[in-house]
Amino acid sequence: MRVMGKIVTYERWMTLYLPDGWTEREDEGFVLLEKDGWPGMMQLSFIERDEIKTPPAEAARILLEDTLEERDVPFPREAVIVENRGDIGIAALDYTYDVKEEKTHWRIWFLVDKTRAIMAAFVSDPEHVNPALAEATRIIADIEYVPSTND
Repeated sequence: MRVMGKIVTYERWMTLYLPDGWTEREDEGFVLLEKDGWPGMMQLSFIERDEIKTPPAEAARILLEDTLEERDVPFPREAVIVENRGDIGIAALDYTYDVKEEKTHWRIWFLVDKTRAIMAAFVSDPEHVNPALAEATRIIADIEYVPSTND
């Protein structure tokens, strides 16, 4: 059961549910989701898939691994969690980025359908991950792709 909030639709992409207190804004080609007093933020990026023969779950894993490798983020491949929902694949990974005196916790998701991908990133101070991460995970779990005209 959902508490009060709002449903937001991004044309040609997705519909997501934002609980009360959350705001969304578009910024330089991506969407930021924020909550007042919350120790983190979420960023959503929209990607048109160039290669569409790979099944969504496998494509989600590949996109996640390739993105982290391109950014020189070391990660154990066995830590990548992949979920196959048939028409949609989801890959996720948690890691802590430790640079200088500042640590940052990241959870990265790739949600992939036949022709599109959404990258979602939750970024927070590691000491304040919960319950913020659980709330972010619920928002991601409720994302629904808008049906594609290419299907």
